[in-house]
Amino acid sequence: MASPHLCLAALGLVLPVASPVAGMSAPNPPDSAAIDYLRWPAGQTYGRAEAARDWPTLRWFDEPGDAHIREFPAGSGRHWLEIGFPADTFGGGRHGCKFAADLAPRDGYTVDYEVHFPTDWEFSRNNAGDHGGGKLPGLSGGSHPSGGHGRPDGMSARPMWRRDDRFSPGRVQNYLELYLYWRGQTETYGDRTFAQIVEPGRTYRLTLRIELGTPETDGTVRLWIDGALRVERSVRFLGPGQSWKLSQYMHNVFYGGNDPTWAPAHDQHLLLGPVRVDTQPF
Repeated sequence: MASPHLCLAALGLVLPVASPVAGMSAPNPPDSAAIDYLRWPAGQTYGRAEAARDWPTLRWFDEPGDAHIREFPAGSGRHWLEIGFPADTFGGGRHGCKFAADLAPRDGYTVDYEVHFPTDWEFSRNNAGDHGGGKLPGLSGGSHPSGGHGRPDGMSARPMWRRDDRFSPGRVQNYLELYLYWRGQTETYGDRTFAQIVEPGRTYRLTLRIELGTPETDGTVRLWIDGALRVERSVRFLGPGQSWKLSQYMHNVFYGGNDPTWAPAHDQHLLLGPVRVDTQPF
């Protein structure tokens, strides 16, 4: 199993590996999960214990984090994970909510959830400057490359929120992108693919589907936003002789980037809805 350094390796943070409760054997990793947060009351802090209850194959959890359960919209009966990002923080510690859970090794997985950006959301520091953004949940396999450390025997794929002019030279915009590590990536910190312009005060449903393919055939990575296919890439994930699988849900939600220029200028809160993971498309 891969090291739990993952996306925080670039920050110099070493994350502890979660261990089974004494006297209990570790459960077999599932090939599907549906986490609706309804077992937790509104206002409940969401830490290692809560994540381990929802995800019994929790691999690691970066403590303390900053997450609570919230009913959203008010009176709807739906519970969401409200994630906090204190002003002038980024990456680890009391910032965001970062963990990973093992999945049964498979050739294909889909993850689906909603994200709500509040009306005062900072896509970059104070919504100014020439760069900014952060990570959202995704999937990984093999050696689980991340954190600026590409590897030839694994992959990871996550959506990111961004604010810059990377895909619109001379015109800064708020958008979502696909952030991909794989053996043929051309950028140190993962290949980036534009998905869609987004706005504060809006809710978006994200559906990420990965199929590994074989050493002789391309795999695919697809990202839908609100049911519309926004990204589709053919990728030769597996090299000659390789047979590794997708095997991890990555719940790495944080601002960054790996320096203070990525930190929000004011306290921020992001909402993530119920999560579904399955080997089949949704």
